[in-house]
Amino acid sequence: MPRRIWLARTLSAVYVAALVFSGGTSVTSAAEDDVVLFPKVIGDPDEDSAPPSGNMDFRDVDVGNALTECPQAGEPTDKQPKPLDQRAKDKVEQLSNGGDDNKTNQDYACFPQDETSIAVNPTNPKNAVGGANDYRLGWGASGFYVTTDGGNHWYDGIKPFPTNANQARDHIDGGGDPSIAFDRDGVVYYNDLHFMRENDESGIFVARSTNGGFTWSRPCVPAGSTDSTARCGGNGDVRRPGDGVVSYFADNDNTLNGSVPANDKNYMTTGPRPAGVSPVCFAPITKAPIAAGTAACPSSIIGVDRLYVTWTIFSGSLGTINFSYSDDRAYSWSPARVISGSAPFCSFGVASNCDSNQFSTPTVNPTTGELWVAFENFNTQDENQYLVVRSADGGATFQGPFFVSVVFDVNYPRSGGNGNRQDCTARGQGSRSVLTNSCFRVNSGGNIVADRRGGDFADDLYLVFSDNRNGQRVSSNTDVFLFASKDGGTTWIGPTRVNDDPSQQPTVAQGTRDCGRIAGRTCPATAQNFGNDQWFPWIDISSKGDLNVVFYDRRLDTASTTSEWPTSRAAPNGRPGNYLVWNFGAQCSITTTATVTATATSIPAAASQCLGNEAAVVTQPTAPPNPASGAVIPGGFQTAFPFRNFNISDTASNWDYTFRAGIFAGDYNNVAIGPDQTAWAFWTDARNGRSARQQAGRNPICEQSDVFDDEFSASSGGTIRNSATQSMDLYLATPCPVEAQDKGAKGP
Repeated sequence: MPRRIWLARTLSAVYVAALVFSGGTSVTSAAEDDVVLFPKVIGDPDEDSAPPSGNMDFRDVDVGNALTECPQAGEPTDKQPKPLDQRAKDKVEQLSNGGDDNKTNQDYACFPQDETSIAVNPTNPKNAVGGANDYRLGWGASGFYVTTDGGNHWYDGIKPFPTNANQARDHIDGGGDPSIAFDRDGVVYYNDLHFMRENDESGIFVARSTNGGFTWSRPCVPAGSTDSTARCGGNGDVRRPGDGVVSYFADNDNTLNGSVPANDKNYMTTGPRPAGVSPVCFAPITKAPIAAGTAACPSSIIGVDRLYVTWTIFSGSLGTINFSYSDDRAYSWSPARVISGSAPFCSFGVASNCDSNQFSTPTVNPTTGELWVAFENFNTQDENQYLVVRSADGGATFQGPFFVSVVFDVNYPRSGGNGNRQDCTARGQGSRSVLTNSCFRVNSGGNIVADRRGGDFADDLYLVFSDNRNGQRVSSNTDVFLFASKDGGTTWIGPTRVNDDPSQQPTVAQGTRDCGRIAGRTCPATAQNFGNDQWFPWIDISSKGDLNVVFYDRRLDTASTTSEWPTSRAAPNGRPGNYLVWNFGAQCSITTTATVTATATSIPAAASQCLGNEAAVVTQPTAPPNPASGAVIPGGFQTAFPFRNFNISDTASNWDYTFRAGIFAGDYNNVAIGPDQTAWAFWTDARNGRSARQQAGRNPICEQSDVFDDEFSASSGGTIRNSATQSMDLYLATPCPVEAQDKGAKGP
């Protein structure tokens, strides 16, 4: 039974026992003629004994689900508290403060933040809201970060946990996979994954804020079996059942064993409803549609935009891309539906279903309301593939999937039982793809964005991802590639390598990209330098057509050999250079366009801006593609580079210091462009991390990543600055200060 009921019964029993011990004599008032109209109720803990504390009775706040603003009398003006540090700033900290990068998270907890998302208010370009996995509570939660002065000052916190009235507990505390989006009215939405760490309970949720991201609604999983009896909690609970709940699976046995489907890797976008599409609400339990303007769907809650969320549901061997939408500002959501579809180039699925997928991202054309969703598909014999589906009617129907490209990912270095990076296995990394010299997990995921301008550009789309086509498992060389569509996603043009540093494909004599995993392809005796790694790209486009891509980059580390984990730098696991990390940007402008379809024999000049010399029309395959290991793969011999590259972060970062032996630094990166043509980069950075390898018990205070932001012109962002390499040897192996290990201790 709940502890507060047990405590009340225990206290009542103690009181009754005291009466029995005294002979059962009742106590009356001093005056015999006094009449007690409301005698004490024996058994009521508030009357016949000391009541339990308020914390015992009221462990959770039930109200406030739809409340996003409240009075703030007594608000101080710029009185940020400062810690009483007993440590001196080391040289790395001093160097790291030399530029204009901002540490966006404002906590002083020595725990990581990673996986960044950011959006800019279309009604106020000084207001940006970010989200990240935030571990300041000691476990992964959903952190939010808000500025209203263009990034000069930030406010942050942990978004409220969703409540769950159907379970023994009243909240779902694990959180992450953030996605932030504004609607055209300036309401901001926070989409995330929540889960319980000890069992299989999980859900996809959306909270909203009407004051620029400072306070958030609290999603509520509805209790009850019918729409009319649905509730969030007990008597007096004023919340709207189902508010913010996109998808939810309760666990059936309170065990982490995969006994129920799992929600994962969500992302959201917003945009106008297409012409002829009417807004609708959905019932909390059955999710039956309710017409707007009725009592159960008042016009007052209908938003200016439709909200779209896509995510993966894992069930057994399947990983389907699912879709849901909301017209009432996230109060209710349409039933989940699978949109990953089927195609002749998907194998191993039932009836050619594309049913093994991950990393979906949606985008909406802001003038027509047309929706596209891109995702990575794994229904292949060998290398993966990127696919896109689209809807012109607000998600009622979908077309596709359409093939974008092969993704060359099976030749990443890999930890785990059959991997070649057992040094990463020893550090705690599971069976994951990694990069040369490091053990943080990596993937090929990217995102898709629709051109904002409408008119002639209404069918234009841009998609980025990274892969290892120019590297091999003994020496990764991941690059970032752009693909463009000029006919609404049916036909794709690419690849164009976005990063402009030297890169080359392994030759047949060097074992090709498949050395060590294809018969006859022998790896070189020592790791070759095919180029430096770039990964986790993200793209956005301005209202003037400026494409901005951000990604992590190692090109500025050309020859380092020192590292935090020597076993990961020594042969055969590593090579010189390609170790420290910077956040990079790349820009290119689109001012003209022309339609390009699958029948095109050449690309017209009007459609060729921002395309490299290897870019060509991609043929839609009639069977799963499986490029031969000795084939020349487009993207390895590009000589024209239309994207101007520049470093965004002002200093180096050592990702061996991000999270528990350097095995995790998030799964994606982010950039967003505001209405004033300012680009906001938001990334994971480990400049505040320090060595913990020599410490017994691996003191977690020394391994730390933070989220950083920087703002720049979306059309003229900058150049590569050598100042970012200043004294970078100090970052290669940075000891944890004695004062940080033991409070009050003094270093030598």
